[in-house]
Amino acid sequence: MVNEFMISLHDINTTDNLAGARAGEVVTVSGMIHNVRVTKWGGFIILRKACGLLQTVVDNSESKFFDEQGNQIAMADLCREMAITITGKVGDAKIKDPAVYYNTIELAVQEVRVLSRPTTAEVVDMNALKFGDEETLLRYKFDNRQVTLRNPRDMGILKVQSTIAKAFADFLSENGFTQIYTPKIVSEGAEGGANVFKMDYFGKQVYLAQSPQFYKQIGVGVYERVFEIAPAYRAEKHNTSRHLNEYISLDVEMGFIKGQEDVMQLEARLLQHIIKTVSEKCAHELNLLGATLPVLPHEVPAWKLSEVHEILWENKLCEADHRGEDDLAPEEERAICKYALDTYGSDFVFVTHFPSEHRAFYAMDDPEDPTLTLSFDLLMRGLEITSGGQRIHKEQDYRDKMIKRGMNPDNFRFYLDTFKNGMPPHGGFAIGLERITACFLGINNVKECSMFPRDINRVAP
Repeated sequence: MVNEFMISLHDINTTDNLAGARAGEVVTVSGMIHNVRVTKWGGFIILRKACGLLQTVVDNSESKFFDEQGNQIAMADLCREMAITITGKVGDAKIKDPAVYYNTIELAVQEVRVLSRPTTAEVVDMNALKFGDEETLLRYKFDNRQVTLRNPRDMGILKVQSTIAKAFADFLSENGFTQIYTPKIVSEGAEGGANVFKMDYFGKQVYLAQSPQFYKQIGVGVYERVFEIAPAYRAEKHNTSRHLNEYISLDVEMGFIKGQEDVMQLEARLLQHIIKTVSEKCAHELNLLGATLPVLPHEVPAWKLSEVHEILWENKLCEADHRGEDDLAPEEERAICKYALDTYGSDFVFVTHFPSEHRAFYAMDDPEDPTLTLSFDLLMRGLEITSGGQRIHKEQDYRDKMIKRGMNPDNFRFYLDTFKNGMPPHGGFAIGLERITACFLGINNVKECSMFPRDINRVAP
């Protein structure tokens, strides 16, 4: 006999959404026990849900508890990290704990049913962890990430990150961009240099993609405007609070531009949308994390690299004289952002016209000064969050620049064929999702903004 059954199509269960629940209404919700406090008269069960914590109140005379087999148990038999279903009556509340998401309601428990329980008595209680220093705490959190992610603070960080990524995609989709999905196993590194991960691919040496640069440019020839949200890999031997070896890159490329200013303007509008969306969607998480979103005015200050060096030196804002250097020193990034905030009320600064020899080969050189590129970095709160600019769009210009740099154009045949067959003027940028999340939330270590961070010492969990 074959047992047949039918799957009926009906509304997804939304009874766990308590946002519109009214006092006196009886509801059933599911979640994980975040904490239990037993008193003589009953106590409290703090339920952890996807959006945050919910407080429920137990009265011994009115609340009943059942295990997985349906046997009645006592409240004292409950423990942290049990998966349970609670049926209870909604009541008004005024809860001051910022970790509690539903701070205007609570449930008077009528029935609790255990769905599953942890198999260890040593369940991690993130609220009770105490270490001598932040570095030790972070190491413990990352070593036990599969469990410590359940902490409301870490949940809040990744909730904001998810909102940033969705706002990024929504804005671009609404403005004529097509989302693309590019390969991460490549024959050549798009950025050049040695910071690529090598791997064996059926006897052939290939690399993990540093960026989708080649493919998103190819996408411009197809869709004119494209974007991608995907991992990127950098084999950089950094062990700092600012770097990851695997991160999520938010990539944008757009065609038929008049210059890099079009790209910069698009990014500013995009970031305005992201900030507004996070403000509206993540008020609870921002409060929990004590975060203040950055200020992005209608007009964002933009200076050439050489001008930034001069501004900081003339105003004595840096101890060292960096004039003539090919990039910004970390102290300059912090100083120019402070200057922009104090002078123009902006947490953001565009820095343009970086030296050609220190930018990727696909960056377009400035016709007025070919030693410089039509490229930019966007700084926020003292940290670079974006690199971008106008790209070369003519095949011969690519060949000339590659040969000048000692590169073999034959290694990039598929890429150059794109331009041989015609391409519009175009440009784009990339944002590191973990880094922009950290900057938004004022988090010092970008690894806290990665679900499972990968650095030179960490490939697990």
